[in-house]
Amino acid sequence: MLKLTYFNGRGMAETSRLIMVIARQKFEDKRYPIKIIDWATHNMERKEFNDDQENGLLWKSNKKVPFLNIGEAVISQSKAIERYLARKFSLMGSSEEEAALIDSYCEYIRDFKNVYHCAKRKENRDESMDTWFNKTLPEKLKTFNDLITRNNDFQNLDTGDKEYAVGNKISLIDIVIFTFLTEFFDNTEAVNKAYLNCDMLQKIVKNINENDDVKAWISSRENTVF
Repeated sequence: MLKLTYFNGRGMAETSRLIMVIARQKFEDKRYPIKIIDWATHNMERKEFNDDQENGLLWKSNKKVPFLNIGEAVISQSKAIERYLARKFSLMGSSEEEAALIDSYCEYIRDFKNVYHCAKRKENRDESMDTWFNKTLPEKLKTFNDLITRNNDFQNLDTGDKEYAVGNKISLIDIVIFTFLTEFFDNTEAVNKAYLNCDMLQKIVKNINENDDVKAWISSRENTVF
């Protein structure tokens, strides 16, 4: 059985968890206890994790989480884990070209996150966050939404009553979009407003959110602070 190790939170492991949930694959969900004392200074209590680090038990993942155990082998780095699982469970499209497109869309999401983290670190944080949620993010999401829409129109895809970012079935990028727009930010109201006019993104999020396995997972998972 696959074993995914991370802290007791969604964070950088939730996309991988959802991949396995959607693929209906059993996995061990190991979570290190963590207590957030101060987010701003990254002051946290995580004794079990620190002990395992100091005792050399995490050398295969370069002392970091998340990591995925496959028998004796270990895959570390969240994006590498996501791509491995997506390939393993046929969530990288139906061709090499679709796989490359899925990969490229995932990189756009990574770019958005990097810009957001930069905005958070600015001295005038309140003003920076206001600009991010009310101008920068809506603009980026609209451009991204239109790119996906035009690519799908160009391919004349018939997906019935479902909407997918690439091809005619759920893929890694659908899950990445879902976690980005529903899990990544604290300001849920501002994010929902930011992609209110993005029809394709709205449909992708709705499609994943209405997946029976995803609904069961979300309703049963522990409510964590991140």
